[in-house]
Amino acid sequence: MNSKWKVVLKNGGFFILLIIITAYIVFKDNDVHDIIKAVSQADFRYIALGIGAMWIFLYCEAYNIVRALRLFGYKIKLRCGLKYALTGFFFSSVTPSASGGQPMQIYHMYRDGIEVSHGTLALLFELLSFVTVTVLLAVAGLAFQHELIFSLGNVKYLLLLGVGLNVTVAVLLIFAIFSPKAIGFLASALIRAVSAFSREKAESLREMTERQLAEYGQSAGYFKKNKLIFVKTLVTTTVQMFSMYAVPYLVYRAFGFDDFHLLEVLSLQAVLYVSVSALPLPGALGVSESTFMVLFRTLFPSSVLGSAMILSRGISFYLFVLISGLFVAGFTLTGKKKKEKKHGLHNINCGGRQGYRQSSQALSGE
Repeated sequence: MNSKWKVVLKNGGFFILLIIITAYIVFKDNDVHDIIKAVSQADFRYIALGIGAMWIFLYCEAYNIVRALRLFGYKIKLRCGLKYALTGFFFSSVTPSASGGQPMQIYHMYRDGIEVSHGTLALLFELLSFVTVTVLLAVAGLAFQHELIFSLGNVKYLLLLGVGLNVTVAVLLIFAIFSPKAIGFLASALIRAVSAFSREKAESLREMTERQLAEYGQSAGYFKKNKLIFVKTLVTTTVQMFSMYAVPYLVYRAFGFDDFHLLEVLSLQAVLYVSVSALPLPGALGVSESTFMVLFRTLFPSSVLGSAMILSRGISFYLFVLISGLFVAGFTLTGKKKKEKKHGLHNINCGGRQGYRQSSQALSGE
């Protein structure tokens, strides 16, 4: 069996184990029949809107990827961008710290004839936008809901830690792209510290750092030449995140409540998302559910809080892990058949090598 798929199966098994543990935590204090009854009484129109909002989330990411790849001259269609978005969603969901998402996106791009360097830069372009928007929305949400959040006891430390870690990642990413000297200095200090314990690991870290800095240095010129495109990407990402953050509000309305307005729910969800996204668990399983129960107990009556959490996470996470997994399986099977038919040549339906000459010119500024 391919080592890549061994890793996927290993992480998938861990993911299933976490689902079982999460289900136990949720259902041990909630009657299953009560939850089923509450969910069955919810307004299906709002549930449908929630599912639609998640498709908007995926299409926004797809459009950002397509927009970035088109800068390199690839004649790529939106359906191919959706393929990469679904791939990223699935592998980010089933691997710790979402570590498998981008590598698998790059792999599928390469199979479609997109150069690895171009795919990497396009995803870095999209990642910077994603991190920037999620951090800004979380900080705004924290400011807007600070009284509620600071009244949550020990949970507030988890929320603050999550926001702090993501702010740090955003700052480091910006420095890595736009100030290689600053990040190079920090990397050198880290390598010296590691070398005190292991020269072999320090050398391995040095090689990885040099490779990453070269990659980020190349991307700096890419960003500087396309400032307007990046602004457009930020706008699209904002729509993307608002779509996902709106799911709890739509669930709230599905249960017939309207005391809290959309902005209040969006603020809480923005803080919740950033707080748990930094944790090294596939899909932040368990933590997302338990934090939802604490953070949203001011919105939902205790009688439906468990049902609301299951429905909200079911729409925004579990359902689309299933959908994206089925799509990824389909992409993999059809990709193998196409590759066999083309006798080893890459499938060029998603851009392919016909865009290589143009993309090389785009990188060089010709």
